[in-house]
Amino acid sequence: MRRFITSLTGKVLGQLAILGLVLPYISLAVAMRAEAQLQVLPSWAVTEFRNLKDPSNTTYGKTVADDISTELAKTGQYDITPADTVTRTITTLGLTSPLEGEVNLLRVGQELRANSVVTGDIVDYKVSDVAGGKQAVVSIRTIVYDVASGLPANGASLSAVSTTRPGNVSDDTLINDALSSAANQAVRTIQSQNLPTATVLNTLTDTALINQGSRSGFANGQQVIVTRGRDQVAVARVTELEPDSATIHIERQYKGVAPGDRVRAVFSVPAIAAGFTAANQPRRPRNTARGSNSGLITTLLVLGLVAVLLSGGRSGNNSGTSDVVSEAMLGFFDNPTPDASGVPAVKVSWAADAFFRGNSTNVAWQIWRNDVQTSPVRVVTGDRRFVVDTVDTRDLTWSDFGGIVGGSDCTNGSLPQASVTGVTGVTPGRPYTYQVELVYAVNQLNLPGTGGTGGTGTGTIGGGTGTIGSTATGTTASTGTIGGNTGTIGGNTGTIGGNTGTIGGTNGTGTTATGTTATGTTATGTTATGTTSGTQTFCYFVTERSSSRGLATPLSRIALISPTNNASVSAPTVFSFQSAVNPAFPITVQYVVQFSTSPLFPKNGTTTVSSFVKNDLGNVSSPVIDTAGGSIPASIRTAATVYWRVGARNVADNPGPVPDPSGQRYVFSPARTFTRPSPPPPPPSY
Repeated sequence: MRRFITSLTGKVLGQLAILGLVLPYISLAVAMRAEAQLQVLPSWAVTEFRNLKDPSNTTYGKTVADDISTELAKTGQYDITPADTVTRTITTLGLTSPLEGEVNLLRVGQELRANSVVTGDIVDYKVSDVAGGKQAVVSIRTIVYDVASGLPANGASLSAVSTTRPGNVSDDTLINDALSSAANQAVRTIQSQNLPTATVLNTLTDTALINQGSRSGFANGQQVIVTRGRDQVAVARVTELEPDSATIHIERQYKGVAPGDRVRAVFSVPAIAAGFTAANQPRRPRNTARGSNSGLITTLLVLGLVAVLLSGGRSGNNSGTSDVVSEAMLGFFDNPTPDASGVPAVKVSWAADAFFRGNSTNVAWQIWRNDVQTSPVRVVTGDRRFVVDTVDTRDLTWSDFGGIVGGSDCTNGSLPQASVTGVTGVTPGRPYTYQVELVYAVNQLNLPGTGGTGGTGTGTIGGGTGTIGSTATGTTASTGTIGGNTGTIGGNTGTIGGNTGTIGGTNGTGTTATGTTATGTTATGTTATGTTSGTQTFCYFVTERSSSRGLATPLSRIALISPTNNASVSAPTVFSFQSAVNPAFPITVQYVVQFSTSPLFPKNGTTTVSSFVKNDLGNVSSPVIDTAGGSIPASIRTAATVYWRVGARNVADNPGPVPDPSGQRYVFSPARTFTRPSPPPPPPSY
């Protein structure tokens, strides 16, 4: 063997063997470098700038756009769309350049499938005589729009000067030179303002946790946009800031924020005006306000509050409820906490309107679902502000006002109750919207146009002038009324005695006596106020319906397929399960795979390792997941037994399912476990 190794044939075979061992590592290194070189860069498009000083001159706008495209391309950080492609797209869309309005700008960006679109204005320019020649100064405002959200994501407002040239140089040459300098400065400014970005980790009802904080440049109160791919998900604002994390409050939501979404700060590009300072810097717009309107605004607010209070909270658009939220869950009637053993359901919650009818009494909330038109699907009494709508069929007694909302006439002195049997429950996989209306009661005395608080008229006792004669006639008086609008005691005129009376009759010889006329004594009538009495009566009404914030899609628990329970998993694995899509109601579902060392999946002991969107029927498979990879927390990588489950939600739901203990808004499958294989025994020792 030694002789063979030292021979020419042995040496050649040895070199080939060494090459065969080294070649895989060389190939891997080349592949990794090639992959790094093939990294996808964000796509940017630059459109022609507007010339605010002379709109008829479009040459300068094209020049600065070309210069900015060139400067951006030099950075190597962006995939710049060629100018002729941008021009062709604008023409295809039937638009003209320079583009007017953000809508047209974003249309072009969407057509080009660009992440960002750069545009701006040439605010002013001038050419001046300086020592040794002439010089131009320009001011431009550059804005980088995020196509997904339509909001400014970066930009710069600045001025630049050209080099000094001899007096015979043209003004156009000097201005183009200054524009090139301004383009270079704008790109450098944009590069230096790399605004912070982050990834959503967990979500709650209207907040989300992101993985970056003050160290990355986020600040309290900063506005951010949340995107998923090229689509905008939400607009939010930073509320709680830590060095390496932050909480954002969702202000406007379009698709529902989910873990894995990208968060990007919004940039405010300073405004500039025509003209230059003595140092050739752009002028800032003047505050044209002549005075503060705060006093007027305060007065109007106070008057508005007084009007609300005087009206008892009544208005022409009374709903009685606000902030109606519908969320999918697994649970039971009247139990708002998700229960893994429950059935597909939707939790509907709401708040009572604090300004609604201070003189009314809440009787019941009636909950309507968009697939049932003839009656509500649930009725809630008391102070409870939630209800759970499940798959169960139920019978209801409800108040039917015939579509008449509110009112001031007491047309319903008792609840107009109706009964309905067999109200269907929710169907798993079908999206729903909900509405809530309030049935309320008002004391009849508090309604306009009905009996008030007692009589307001006057009555008199006695009246005018009365006479006392020899023959006395009985006292005349009308009957007084107690209660009502007007109560009177006594009549208008009462008389005591008549004008002439006789003593003696016609039996026998009677003596005729002339009655003595006496002037009656005048008595002034006494005023008496009527007194309220009677039985208290209530009148019943119903408010307008308040709609839920968005869709809610109840889902059945996902059935897991593989790995089988307690299987041994040692290599990157695909996790498969049954689809959550109901074929009768096609939806797009977002799935996640979660790992934990506890069957309860607590917030601090759970990791979400994969998020993907599919609308497949039948069986669904996750991407390949390395259960022992570096992205998995060490506590899970080293655990002998790992619990795993799959969560699902309709991507169109807003705000999404009720959060579970881990803070995730998904409807989760039952949990399974997998184990780690035991390490191989050590080699025997000799």
